[in-house]
Amino acid sequence: MDIKNFVLSYYENAVENFHIQKTEKTVEAQKPHTHEYFQIYFIAKGSLAHYIGNESARLNQGDMFIVPPGTPHYIASETCTVFYSFSFMEDFIVSQSTSGKLAKNFLRSLQAGESQYIKPKISMSANEILYIENLMAHILKEFTDKPVAYNDTIRASAQILVTMLAREYFSKANQNISDHFENNRQFILHCVDYIKNNFADKITLGEISKKSTMSRSTFCARFAKITGCSFISYLNQCRIKAACAYIKKGYKITAIYGLCGYNDFSTFNRNFNKIMGMSPLAYKKQYEV
Repeated sequence: MDIKNFVLSYYENAVENFHIQKTEKTVEAQKPHTHEYFQIYFIAKGSLAHYIGNESARLNQGDMFIVPPGTPHYIASETCTVFYSFSFMEDFIVSQSTSGKLAKNFLRSLQAGESQYIKPKISMSANEILYIENLMAHILKEFTDKPVAYNDTIRASAQILVTMLAREYFSKANQNISDHFENNRQFILHCVDYIKNNFADKITLGEISKKSTMSRSTFCARFAKITGCSFISYLNQCRIKAACAYIKKGYKITAIYGLCGYNDFSTFNRNFNKIMGMSPLAYKKQYEV
């Protein structure tokens, strides 16, 4: 597929490595294209569809997206849609003297193609939408009127805009990480309940970890963090605890290990000694009259 790459000079009035415009008509850009510059859209009214990579989203009033250089995408707006389109080269925002660390890291993460940041849509909070729209309107007015030092005021406003986007993106990424950890935590707790109720069955670390979205090493680390011990240690503790209960009820020791999930007596005996500090026979004698 022939994907056209737009350069900033495509806009006749582009200056100082940036350009902004407000579009108030239906736009159809059905063919994927790329830019040599970053591009931010803010929907002021109506809605449009945005397609990027294998993802798509419908953006409504107050929604935004940012596309880094070299990323194929396209849009299709509906009748009466109004949106701002702000295009800029990286060096317009990023410089050692003026750029904040958050904005710089954000743009470079986008530039590097880190998929968690390249999204078809981002929804800002209600409190920020009005501020961002006023910020866009201010940038457009400065760009149109070109008063003294207008490029400096636009750069300052653009840095605020990018920083707000960065903060929202990083916040969403951290939330996703938190959600993922919470899902993992729930799975670990489910495993704990499963072990408590099924310790006599053949339960292996490999089988349990395969059922999660975690790698075996990650599963082990999460399990240890939540329970305070390893998966194998927890399983053995449940089995030996059950063995103690059977002994107290008068069961023969040679019959207990099979009821607790052990295939042989020697493994049962070794784990009992390790956990209880004595042999099964010594433990049994404590409860003999």
